[in-house]
Amino acid sequence: MYIPAKINANLNRILQKSLLFSFLYFSTFSFAYSQNSSDSLLQQRNKIQDSLIRSGFWEAKVVIDQNNDLQIEKGRPYFWKPIQVYNGQIPIAVQNVEKLSGKIANQYVLNKKLRNYVRMNYHRKGFPLAKANLSISSLDENQVEAIVRINPQNFIVYDSLEIDGDSRAVNVPYLSNLLSLRYNEPFDIKAYNAIGNQIDQIQYLRLASSPTLSFANNKAKIQVNLQKVKSNQFDAIIGLIPEGNRTNLTGQVDARLRNLFKRGVGLDVFWQKYSANSQILNTSFRQSHAFKSPLGLNFGFELLQEDSTFLQTDLQLGVQYFIWSNFSIGMAYQRLSNNILRGFSEEEISNLNPLRSSNTNAVLINFYWRNELTYPQLSNYSFATLNFGFGNKKITNFSALPTAWQNVPEVSNSFSTGIKLHFQRVLGKRILLEAVPQYAIIKNPALSQNDLLRLGGLQNLRGFDRNFFYSRYYGLLNLNYRYFLDQRSSFFLLTDLAKLPKNIDWVYAFGAGVDVKSQNGWFRIIYALGNQLGNKPEFSQGKVHFGYIAVF
Repeated sequence: MYIPAKINANLNRILQKSLLFSFLYFSTFSFAYSQNSSDSLLQQRNKIQDSLIRSGFWEAKVVIDQNNDLQIEKGRPYFWKPIQVYNGQIPIAVQNVEKLSGKIANQYVLNKKLRNYVRMNYHRKGFPLAKANLSISSLDENQVEAIVRINPQNFIVYDSLEIDGDSRAVNVPYLSNLLSLRYNEPFDIKAYNAIGNQIDQIQYLRLASSPTLSFANNKAKIQVNLQKVKSNQFDAIIGLIPEGNRTNLTGQVDARLRNLFKRGVGLDVFWQKYSANSQILNTSFRQSHAFKSPLGLNFGFELLQEDSTFLQTDLQLGVQYFIWSNFSIGMAYQRLSNNILRGFSEEEISNLNPLRSSNTNAVLINFYWRNELTYPQLSNYSFATLNFGFGNKKITNFSALPTAWQNVPEVSNSFSTGIKLHFQRVLGKRILLEAVPQYAIIKNPALSQNDLLRLGGLQNLRGFDRNFFYSRYYGLLNLNYRYFLDQRSSFFLLTDLAKLPKNIDWVYAFGAGVDVKSQNGWFRIIYALGNQLGNKPEFSQGKVHFGYIAVF
């Protein structure tokens, strides 16, 4: 619901827009019409003349001649005298309106400036019924004297937010805070208009119908009809691999929980053990609009053990602030620790990239535009993330390092950045094209093998083992060409292309997959073959990713 400013009194059609501004480039001309009805021609004449007058040509005349042609005389332009604006009976200064003094008396331009002023200073500050009334005092020569009176009407505050439908799906005070609908504060028409867009960005809720608004006793009551959306995911596979007299446990667990405690708390846990001594654990906890404030909280912890070579931990604590309903900025503290787990022989020192223990303290700045989709959907959509990191790194085992690995500063500054874009577009009725370009780089004069960015696996570069590539930077493009069997399930072809440093250069992957969505989850199987550009593909080396993801 939006209640615009009304410009009234003697000019009761000021809000009407017209496509006839092109006539203003001419002074006198004729315009031929072929009409079946004289009434229709008369309406066109009135419309043109009215548009010219409102555009500042108050002497404009439009006449229908004997041949049913429109003869148009624009006449001379009129200009505004200083426009007086009153709030009730009190004169007020409106800077954008004052700037019109001496300019052509275009009522469309004046209307736009008044509408913006009323929206920002009244509709968004507790006066949703405010109106601006325009009256013309006099026309003197080619000067127009005008008076604008703004009637604020009733002061409205928020009373309550009522939830229909799945009323227990979310905590009402939390949702009110998220939607900026705070009890007893001035009513803001912009916050009300943004309800639909904001709920669209919530993964666990959906609007069943448009919100409704009612006023009573100078208070605003808002009702929303919500449906709960299954957004929690769980995927697990466990395996046993015999190795000599031992049996090693391998597998993967991927859990994503949304709306914990009915307050929008999200918890992600990912664990994968991909060899006897290599595993990764990634956890994150976040909540937007925490503690009845516009701030969100973020916590993340990642652990990576690479064979018996090194152990890396990454701890992040941060906050997030929504500038708009679908755009937010975040800031976090990062503590990144690398620990070498064993010594190295002279041959390894000569052949391996240096590995060093270190601690890095950094500040991260993140930008988010919209949320990532939970699962593939046949719809146009896009989202983006951008991050920067500035830190200080200290090598903690510098004195114990081999001489060949001491050729870097013990303390140094580091910088990292990354960007990820996602675009998807529906072509025809069933085809969806997805494009995900991304780029990341890390800079530091004392980079070690265990500091590098990692690439490979189902999450980024398909057709390769997880963390197959270590690199200072990479550019990556993921392409999916989906054909939807129905609104939930799809068959797709995939292409991945990555640019890495010169010792690796270009790599690519191609393959195919199927996503089958059911009421309680979705089954996915993907075959992808990765290779270096210029090499002949060996199909026996392809990777198969499969699993069933439960959704609840």
